[in-house]
Amino acid sequence: MIARKHSPAPWAFEYSPYTVRSEYSPLGIGAEIPAYEIFDADGNKVFDTNEDTPAEVQESNARMGAAAPRLLASLVTCANLLADYDESDGPEGEAYREALAAINEATGRAS
Repeated sequence: MIARKHSPAPWAFEYSPYTVRSEYSPLGIGAEIPAYEIFDADGNKVFDTNEDTPAEVQESNARMGAAAPRLLASLVTCANLLADYDESDGPEGEAYREALAAINEATGRAS
């Protein structure tokens, strides 16, 4: 079993735009610059999106980020179910090895 080292789940995201306050901005004072923040179960901000990225991409990234703990937990479960195929050349073995590689990357154990 993998010990959790990330902030407590579930994570959530919310739209949190910046408001232009500079008269020198080409957008004009009061304009919104799209941005999203991702929070853990305790309400602590885990990360935010890059406001220089298009709003649609930011929202997709925020959704993916907020789902990360659940995705990792599900992947661990799937890898455990596929463990008997660790040396298989078939699709089950490939799926198992790919799952392990992703789990290792997400938990900082990637080589």
